[in-house]
Amino acid sequence: MTTPEVIGGKGAHDALRRVLRARPKAKVLDCPSGQGGLAAYMRDLGWDVHCSDIDEGNLRVTGMPFRAANLNRGLPHADAEFDVVVCANGLHRLFNPGRAVAEFHRILRPGGTLFLNLNNYSALGRRLRFLIYGSLDNALNEGKCEQTTTDPEANVRVPFLLPVAGNLLKSAGFEVRQCWASGTDARTMILWPLALALRGLGMLAPPKSRKRNHLALTNSAAAFPGGRYVLIEATKRADR
Repeated sequence: MTTPEVIGGKGAHDALRRVLRARPKAKVLDCPSGQGGLAAYMRDLGWDVHCSDIDEGNLRVTGMPFRAANLNRGLPHADAEFDVVVCANGLHRLFNPGRAVAEFHRILRPGGTLFLNLNNYSALGRRLRFLIYGSLDNALNEGKCEQTTTDPEANVRVPFLLPVAGNLLKSAGFEVRQCWASGTDARTMILWPLALALRGLGMLAPPKSRKRNHLALTNSAAAFPGGRYVLIEATKRADR
C-alpha cells in the first residue's frame, strides 16, 4: 500500500502533530480522514483512532475503524461518542460547513476537544496576494479536487474564512481555547513588522465591528502574519 499523503500542502499539519504528541491519548475521530496519513500518525502515538470520509476509495491505511460520512449532511456516530475530533483541512471542501461543526459538537462528550486545521486566508501573505492579484489561492482558482468519487458533494473547494469559523464555533456551542500557526516560512518573519502595524490599525475599528469580524482571531499572531495554515483548539462547553 502506498504511503498516504496529508490533506494540505507542505507544513499543513506541523502544529497539529506537535500538539497531538503532547496531549493525553483518547478516543478520536479523524474526519475527513482522506488517505489516512494523519490517522496513522495518531495511531502510532497511541490514540484510539476512528476515521470517516465521504470518499472511502481514498483511504491508504488499514486496521482502523472507518465509516463513510458526508459532512455536509451529518455523521453516523452516536452523541458524545468521542473525546476528541480532528478536522484537518476539510471545511473548505464543504458547501455546508455549519452542519459539520454542529455534528462535531454533537458527537463530542461535554468538555471534549475539537481541533480544526484550516487554510489560513487571514495570513498577511494571502492578504497581500489578494490585494495584488484579486485571488487567494491557485488551488481555489483551479478548483482541483483529487477524489476517487465523482459525487459532486465530494468535489467542492471554497474559501473558508476565519470569521466564518469563529461564528460557526460559537453558534454550535464551542469555546475557542488556543490557536497556532502552521506552515510558516522565512516570509512570515519578514512580514512581522508590517503585520504588527496593521494589527494596530485593527484596534481602531469600533468594538461591534471587531467582535462581528472576530478580529481577536483573524488578527492573532497565529493567523496574522501566521502561516499558510492555522490550527484552532475549541472545547465543547460542559453546559451544552
